Amino acid sequence: MNDHKLFINFSNHPSSGWSKEQMAHATRCGDVVDLPFPPVDPLMTSEQVQELAAQSVNAILAMGNPAVLMVHVMGEMTLVYHVVNALKTRGVRCVASTTERIVTEADGIKMSTFRFVTFREY
Repeated sequence: MNDHKLFINFSNHPSSGWSKEQMAHATRCGDVVDLPFPPVDPLMTSEQVQELAAQSVNAILAMGNPAVLMVHVMGEMTLVYHVVNALKTRGVRCVASTTERIVTEADGIKMSTFRFVTFREY
């Protein structure tokens, strides 16, 4: 099993689009690897979501020793819940990204942008 430290980005936001600050935080934890978050059909049953979570967890665990993995988990909430719980029981650290919402208004139109702040452990 690979003992190389990895920061797995398990989300719908590829690390290639991250800010310099977010990438700097992530690379302190290991080499950044993207693993796309799967689509979750809103009509899936709870059992189907749990099966998808099991498949996702297996894919993540195949990437390295749980002791050296950190996983950024962001996506559909019920799948996130099952993935994070399963990974944590196997000793994998899981984090969410935190952001500051910046709202500007021009001509009556509100625009929101989000600035990365840090990763917070689940």
